[in-house]
Amino acid sequence: MKKLLYLLLPLLTQLLLANTQLTKEETSFLKTHKEIKVCIDPNWMPLEMNQNGKHIGMTADYLKLLKENLDIKFTMVPTKTWVESLTLGKEKKCDIFSLVMPTKERKKFLNFTKSYLEIPLVLATKDNEIFIDDITKVNKSMGIVKGYAYAEILKNKYPDLNLVYVKNIDEGLKKVDQNELFGFIGTLSTVGYHIQKEYVGNLKIVGKFDQKWNLGIGVRKDYPILVSILNKAIDDIRYEEHQTILNKWLSIKYEKISYKYLFEIVLIFFVVLSIILYANRRLSNEVQKRKKIESHLSRVIQGAKLGTWTWYMNADKNIINERWAEIIGYTKAELKNKNHLSFILEEDKPLVDKAIQAHINGQKSYEACFRMRAKDGSIKWILSNGSIVKKDKKGNPEIMAGIHQDITENKKLELELKNQNEFIVQQSRQAAMGEMLENIAHQWRQPLSIITTSASGVKIKSELSDLSQEQLFEFMDQIMKSSMYLSQTIEDFRNFFKSDKEVTVVNTDNLIEKSLQFLKSKINHREIKVVKEIQINELCVYENELIQALINIFSNAIDALEKVENRRYIFITVKESTNNYIIKIKDSALGIDSKIIQRIFDPYFTTKHQSQGTGIGLYMTKEIIEKHFLGKIEVTNEDFKYQETQYKGACFKIKIPKNG
Repeated sequence: MKKLLYLLLPLLTQLLLANTQLTKEETSFLKTHKEIKVCIDPNWMPLEMNQNGKHIGMTADYLKLLKENLDIKFTMVPTKTWVESLTLGKEKKCDIFSLVMPTKERKKFLNFTKSYLEIPLVLATKDNEIFIDDITKVNKSMGIVKGYAYAEILKNKYPDLNLVYVKNIDEGLKKVDQNELFGFIGTLSTVGYHIQKEYVGNLKIVGKFDQKWNLGIGVRKDYPILVSILNKAIDDIRYEEHQTILNKWLSIKYEKISYKYLFEIVLIFFVVLSIILYANRRLSNEVQKRKKIESHLSRVIQGAKLGTWTWYMNADKNIINERWAEIIGYTKAELKNKNHLSFILEEDKPLVDKAIQAHINGQKSYEACFRMRAKDGSIKWILSNGSIVKKDKKGNPEIMAGIHQDITENKKLELELKNQNEFIVQQSRQAAMGEMLENIAHQWRQPLSIITTSASGVKIKSELSDLSQEQLFEFMDQIMKSSMYLSQTIEDFRNFFKSDKEVTVVNTDNLIEKSLQFLKSKINHREIKVVKEIQINELCVYENELIQALINIFSNAIDALEKVENRRYIFITVKESTNNYIIKIKDSALGIDSKIIQRIFDPYFTTKHQSQGTGIGLYMTKEIIEKHFLGKIEVTNEDFKYQETQYKGACFKIKIPKNG
């Protein structure tokens, strides 16, 4: 049996490899079609875009991988709109579409490869809207780009949706921002990209469709062999290459869901419930009024998809509605004789008990976020709110009532965002470590040279019997001083990567010098003069965190000054106002282009070559200042005079609260 297996293994390996190897006919096709013309959506970032005649975005990176695998050239056919691209495809002026989804109409002039991107559809609205669990139930106007495949699919599948066609994503989001549309439907990646770029604080993602849209390459109908070629090339794309492209382009920041209106609904619920309890004790002519109120309350709860509970505390009996049971996959009847608290995960029960006890003690209203195990074994995240609605004559609570809301999808989004932020932080640390190592290498050259020279001098003079005690002591002093310097740089490097646990009082001048120490070799090599104006002696801050933030700013200033031919300066001012420490860092590098100055704090945005910058340094600086110190950072271009000479440069201004 083993011998037979050994004989079959090479054959199986060849069969597997054959699936991705090109046939003679496919190879011949590529030799006669060295250039493939590509049509794209000219405004669909971060997926793809026509930027001044250049194809950029995720699909451009995928085509580069296919180009390397197949040794062919892809040439973009420039268009102004997606509809124009589709028209050129029908006229066979495009050989392929870089990213497209099959539809009945498109199958008339295109064949399609297997998908290489899976993208969910989401709804973006104004920032003050609450989370929408089911978009298909929305009856307000929602924009969608004309010509997109999913626009026609949604139109046919959900005819009651009030869809309004727009030219492109920019027009759709702009109409939402200006209250001309309630929302805009698009892919998660593109909508998130545009919100992060232009509408932070104005628009947000409030819901998504259950379906995910699979997109591949569309190929002109008379090139069927090209479909087979591209499918094999797609199969050859490694998982790591997919992840590299996703990490490069997808750094979307999501707004947390606002529960502002949820609490208003809860308030209405308890007010109405109190009225109902009071109405039960009134005359029979109030019965009809009570029924109307109950009907209204039921519609509110049903519309918001809230699970309700009423806990009779003395009897330990909990009455729930159908939605409460539905959240964890049961019917109300199935839970009739079960302890509802038993579905809460054991490790979360102490949190719930603590929140209930705090409310009973009058410390705050009851609110708890916990996990419950559903009927199918999955875990559901629940946000529960409630309050005591009845007490006995002695003031002891008798009845508590409240609501449950399923926030599992929100938690998943938070986890995805957390993972993205952790990845960015890791990249920032690695980039900083690389820069530190490079600078330490520069700083070590001179002391290592002194140690080597001194040791050689001692050896040579000793061999020639020409070494006096005075010379020996002098050589030893030089070796000791250089060794102490090396030791100190190691200690500085080690301390830099320690996480600050608490705020400490640090000397202002020493903190600035530590920040510059790691970059001293670059400063000296490029003949940059540092001018300091320190008006306060001490700062109460997280020392290492602030040093890292300052190094990122100094490093960008040094790189910018490298391109300047006249005198190169970095000016550092540290002062204080009533409530803040104020740090200003200014250079003479002619300033930042006005077209990009608003984007320099965006993650992965850089004007440098990929080998020189990651685009996360200033992003991490902003994160440190705003999230760790609860401060503020801004940048402007500034004209100024120094020693009777006029200069222009970028000015970074940092405000750090003194009590932060």
